[in-house]
Amino acid sequence: MTPDVPLRPPYDPELASSLMAAGPVYVLNFESEALVSLQEELRAHSDAARAELEAQGLVVADLAAPGADGHLVPLHHVFSPSSGAPRPCIVYVHGGGMVLGTPWDSASDFVRWIDDFGVSVVTVDYRLAPQVKAPVPVEDCFAALAYVHENAAALGVDRESLVVAGMSAGGGLAAATALLARDRRGPQLRGQLLLAPMLDPDADGDSARQVPDSPWNRDENTTAWRLLLDGVDPREASVNAPARAQSLAGLPPALLEVGSAEIFRSEVIDYASRIWRVGGEAELHVWSGGFHGFGSYPHAAVTQAALEARRNWLGRLFGYGPREARSR
Repeated sequence: MTPDVPLRPPYDPELASSLMAAGPVYVLNFESEALVSLQEELRAHSDAARAELEAQGLVVADLAAPGADGHLVPLHHVFSPSSGAPRPCIVYVHGGGMVLGTPWDSASDFVRWIDDFGVSVVTVDYRLAPQVKAPVPVEDCFAALAYVHENAAALGVDRESLVVAGMSAGGGLAAATALLARDRRGPQLRGQLLLAPMLDPDADGDSARQVPDSPWNRDENTTAWRLLLDGVDPREASVNAPARAQSLAGLPPALLEVGSAEIFRSEVIDYASRIWRVGGEAELHVWSGGFHGFGSYPHAAVTQAALEARRNWLGRLFGYGPREARSR
């Protein structure tokens, strides 16, 4: 190992076994035809995830939010018909490097949140690079948030209890949406749940340089950011890159989660530190041995701990005690 390439922390043993059983780490092909083909495949699989939610008795309503450029952003509102109104609402942004992904990628999380807290989940089908450039994806997400806020009564949603959440690219877009809501003086957010968020196109910390063999490596990350930002005015590019924000003051409480053995560790720690530096509220969890996307292996003890930490944070955010949350 050369001096300028830091050693990667070891994977959690349970996670390492699962990763090995899954076969070689998949490396994304960024050629246009390959991305289109993979996205079509993901869409087909996502139909089954939606159907499973409906089979469990949840309501899934299709909506559309008017975007900044006139585009109608597809939204899907998921909730239990037995939950009371107005409900807290989690506006969820999917991952996929801002080049892939579907609104149903984290459907199992939706079920947990609905079971635990009786929330509504509004999942956003934002536009992807390279078909669009920054700041279109974050503007689509902000349009979704604004729509939920403006139509809260009709949706049975408590506009005082709105949370933006996302995983990976979705976590970065959720953070960027929170920044836009601050800068545009609304909608007011109760919190932001940022799971291994993709925050910084300029990332050069230890974690970006030490995980070439892990899911979502540095080359993939650099290419994804390039497809989103190349040729974009730097001021507009920054809207989609939360780490470039000049100040992180005035943001809603944040939960930031990241694995110790993944590419985003350094930038997530830095983002939390910048929130603390200006007196903001941030809860940071760096899960030992976690690689990017380790939440896909819920049997592992470290994943169970991460899920419980998210649940605990949301319960405190919404004002539910542990027993009360479980009973909802």
